[in-house]
Amino acid sequence: MMQVIISGFTVFIFSFSGWVAALSVLALAKDWPRFLFVAFHYALNVILFGVLFGVYFKYVHHFSPFVAMAIAMASLFIVEFVFWRFFYHGPLWFLNFVDWMVPAFIVASTVYFAGIFFGQK
Repeated sequence: MMQVIISGFTVFIFSFSGWVAALSVLALAKDWPRFLFVAFHYALNVILFGVLFGVYFKYVHHFSPFVAMAIAMASLFIVEFVFWRFFYHGPLWFLNFVDWMVPAFIVASTVYFAGIFFGQK
């Protein structure tokens, strides 16, 4: 049981690292033209989470691609809930389909396909 908890926390750390890196880089690009920012946001998610979970599935690999993707997405929802509920006090105009739902789907797909590609032995 303890091994499952540690393995789940490992996926959480990989996912959290991706979210922090993405938000840090996107903060630098916030003044870019809208189309360029959105395209960069999507590409950044694929690259960051592809690399992070490529490493996870190549070297750590405790869970199936689906379970790792589910844990990664659950960590997104938990971290975002805590951040938006307790720390951020501005308008939430950017929590829309283009800026939040599509990137979440891209990340989920990237984590899953990294597991399919790198998880095979």
